[in-house]
Amino acid sequence: MTTVKLKFRLAPNNQLRVSLTASHCPTKETEGYLSGLPSALEASFTQWQINYRQLDEIRQYIAPQPGLRLSPKTLTISSPIVLVTEVKTHLNEWLNCGDREWQPIRDSLISIAHQLSQTGDEEPQIIIDANDISLLRLPWQEWDLLEQYYPAAEIALCIPKSNLSESSRIQPQPASSCPRILLVVGRSDQINTQSDLAIIEQLKEYNAEVISLIQPSRKELCEALWDEKGYHIFVFTGHSGSTSDGQIGWIEINNHESISIEEFKNALKEAISKGLQLAIFNSCDGLGLAYQLIKLNLPQSIVMREPVPDEVAIEFLKHFFKELTKHKSLFVSVLKARKRLEHFNSKYPGANWLPTLCLKSSIVPFLWASPLEKMIDSLPKNDVKPTQFTPKTFFSKSLGMTSIASVLVGFLVGIGSLSLGSQLLLSSQSSTVPQMTGFSSISPVSGNWRYGGSTTWAPIRGLVDRKIKEKFLDYQLIYTQHPMLPEGSGTGIQMLLKGQLSFAQSSRPISESEFESAARQKITLRQVPVAIDGIAIAVNPALKIRGLTLEELREIYTGKITNWQQLGSENLAIIPYSRPLNSGTTEFFKENIINQQAFTNKVVEVKTTTEALRAVSQNKGAIYYASAAEVVGQCSIKPIPISYRLGSAFITPYRDSYIPPEQCSTETKNTLNYNAFQNSEYPLTRKLFVVLRQDGGIEEQAGEAYSHLLLTDEGQRLIQEAGFVPLRSVYFHN
Repeated sequence: MTTVKLKFRLAPNNQLRVSLTASHCPTKETEGYLSGLPSALEASFTQWQINYRQLDEIRQYIAPQPGLRLSPKTLTISSPIVLVTEVKTHLNEWLNCGDREWQPIRDSLISIAHQLSQTGDEEPQIIIDANDISLLRLPWQEWDLLEQYYPAAEIALCIPKSNLSESSRIQPQPASSCPRILLVVGRSDQINTQSDLAIIEQLKEYNAEVISLIQPSRKELCEALWDEKGYHIFVFTGHSGSTSDGQIGWIEINNHESISIEEFKNALKEAISKGLQLAIFNSCDGLGLAYQLIKLNLPQSIVMREPVPDEVAIEFLKHFFKELTKHKSLFVSVLKARKRLEHFNSKYPGANWLPTLCLKSSIVPFLWASPLEKMIDSLPKNDVKPTQFTPKTFFSKSLGMTSIASVLVGFLVGIGSLSLGSQLLLSSQSSTVPQMTGFSSISPVSGNWRYGGSTTWAPIRGLVDRKIKEKFLDYQLIYTQHPMLPEGSGTGIQMLLKGQLSFAQSSRPISESEFESAARQKITLRQVPVAIDGIAIAVNPALKIRGLTLEELREIYTGKITNWQQLGSENLAIIPYSRPLNSGTTEFFKENIINQQAFTNKVVEVKTTTEALRAVSQNKGAIYYASAAEVVGQCSIKPIPISYRLGSAFITPYRDSYIPPEQCSTETKNTLNYNAFQNSEYPLTRKLFVVLRQDGGIEEQAGEAYSHLLLTDEGQRLIQEAGFVPLRSVYFHN
């Protein structure tokens, strides 16, 4: 199942910067620009929303914000049925415009659809990633391009977490050996909650444990969420609502209490920390609920974007669980259940727009079609051996159960087995890789060009850049360091924004804060991927350790695991090493492994990887992370296999068998596992980027020429010689 992602961010001149990625081709991304939301579309949608809420059948379900009363009924301007048509018309006029900067996105969407039809992928997933609530509220499923080319695709909303959000972390599993569902029935006057209750109770026939709370007090709700066993799914049925900006939501848990997510967030965080994976709010106007839950690190939720009539809510829930128990994916289950609401459109115009799947920005949607027969955590730690198997291969051996229990277990495994590399490769902005043969096919602009940034790029600067300088005497690259700040991707991008560099080198994608800083200065940044790298974990060769999971790695660097004995090795204190915080590799590690949590005070900071590897070779308890190109071929340390989670296959950063120090030499040493990196099977995979200021100036032309030189056949071959993985698989052999 392929994931197609459209990411919208604000750009200068009231435009939207749009990037398109598809998981079946993670090294390619299309970038374009779209004019801002048209006033006609915004007005027609607002009028539909107002008139829909004025329907007598809808008003009875609207829950006013706590402390307020329901607004008096206003004059209806137009029929909601007519307004639905107007919204569709204006939406398609906007998205089908012929703007030159938008056309590449539309063309690529059609091209991807043709590729998927040829490969037999009939259930693609589409994600709309935006930080503007006005964009998230739109009925994207009405875009005729998606209707024509992606008729079997459900659309999910990816809501980025705010900078003030709770710390994210790798999702655990509930302690329960069978699926647990917490059903909360809140204030339900005018609502037939008994039908919802009956639908959920039927899941007991499929081995699920259902805990029901009927109009609980706040204390009873919180105590249930603190249950030690944890839950897989939380379902609320009753009255709820959201503020107009879609950022605050509340639920009416009984006839007397309305509470916002903020008011019981600690209990929710506890349930999430114990493995809660999905929340379903079969209630009204839930985008605010989804926004707040994502801030608490809940991977996904299903909400109703507007007040929902009772009969619509019941019909959706019935068909959703019917598809789920047939081993359909979450996307397909939502799609089919939503489409079954079509007959309500004459009575409630736009009813089939209401059910909405929302995802956390750092989660790639899971597939529930590969269940495991037993909870994977029951596997003994020491029985898991390093292997070159991919997670896909590992999980495919465990198909077979037909109960919802196995579906939910498969759902958990789907979360745990996601390739971090795949997530990261989806996040880049790039141009199409040029098909060129050698440096002579490029004509770089003459001049002296200052560049700098990531220390990970040092081997490329030492080999590839030297060759470029020898080839083009008039195209002189001058490596420039900041006089005060340490070298690193962040420093390079900062210098680029200040006009101190012509282009920058980065070992991570441009961050949201850097894009926003650029936009405030009326600057557009663009990043072009030119190579693939990974993070390798180095330990002392004498340490006996099978490998580490991502969770174990996170807990080492946040101080929860302090002794190798906790991981099945000997009684030995762990000494974690790290580069300074401004290093692109450190930024990557903090963002994607420990999710912006603070390092433990036991972390020893080193200035260079050379210094760190020397320390690891001399201290049996030491551990360090760095670019795989700098680590894997070293004879004095041991690069270790990494696993997505406990029970999944370990993936080695080196090819074939590990070569120990006593057999390691310049001629015979560990080499990169090119296939694992290029296919993103190795969990800590990333790209290297050339970062440009997109203004049409001569410095952009110089940076564009540099990226094109690296993407020629000759450039890709030299990148491999420098110890990195070429962007295109044709350039390496394994």
